[in-house]
Amino acid sequence: NPFLILGMERAVERILSAIDKEEKIVIFGDYDCDGIPGSVVLHDFFKKIGYTNFQNYIPHRNNEGYGLNISAIEKFAAEDATLMVTVDCGITDVAEVARANELGIDVIITDHHVAQEVLPPAYAILNSKQSGDTYPDNMLCGAGVAWKLVCALLSRRREKWNIAEGWEKWLLDMAGLSTIADMVPLKNENRVLAYYGLKVL
Repeated sequence: NPFLILGMERAVERILSAIDKEEKIVIFGDYDCDGIPGSVVLHDFFKKIGYTNFQNYIPHRNNEGYGLNISAIEKFAAEDATLMVTVDCGITDVAEVARANELGIDVIITDHHVAQEVLPPAYAILNSKQSGDTYPDNMLCGAGVAWKLVCALLSRRREKWNIAEGWEKWLLDMAGLSTIADMVPLKNENRVLAYYGLKVL
């Protein structure tokens, strides 16, 4: 159940609200073998439901470095973005999320890296390594967390969007690829994501 992940209900409500109001959404993914496929998961979800007011953004490894950066956030604000969803990054970016808030951008962090003592002031954080999360498997990779977010969104609007039961399995090529390439333990849910991800591939 994706709603066992702390913050999932709040994240889903905010994304559905953004869709209903046709807000500009930015998917900010890490540049590695987890963040890029995880960003594809969200990209393909938005395409499937016919939502077009979004963009994918992958930072340049050398010029921008890992994680969120203020210059990119200021660019998104200038382009009227009001919601940013991170993939495989963001859990340590306190100042960057604060700047996004100042500019009127709500941030939903989806990440799997170890949370620091001070969390970013994000609208919602999906990361089962954070204190208070009781999800049964805290070793999902970044794309795995993004896939769980898609599952949660579909559970609320599947009929309205006319999406067949189980369609989300076709996103498991990306979630499974990330699970294997990012070298998370192939146990529990990760083993399932990898197994069926390889079948989809």
